[in-house]
Amino acid sequence: MEAEDIEPPLTGGERAELAWLRKENDFLRVQRDILMNVATGYAHDFEAVLRRDDGRHHH
Repeated sequence: MEAEDIEPPLTGGERAELAWLRKENDFLRVQRDILMNVATGYAHDFEAVLRRDDGRHHH
């Protein structure tokens, strides 16, 4: 391994920031999953409504 590949250890502030970012990342991932589930549910409902309406408009 070359000398320039070795990075200095993190400072206390960097460690704290990393811990905060990891927590924030987990939180955002959960939020995204919830929103995706909600959006998927709405999409299915919307398609169902469109299919129902489509059936009604045929003469």
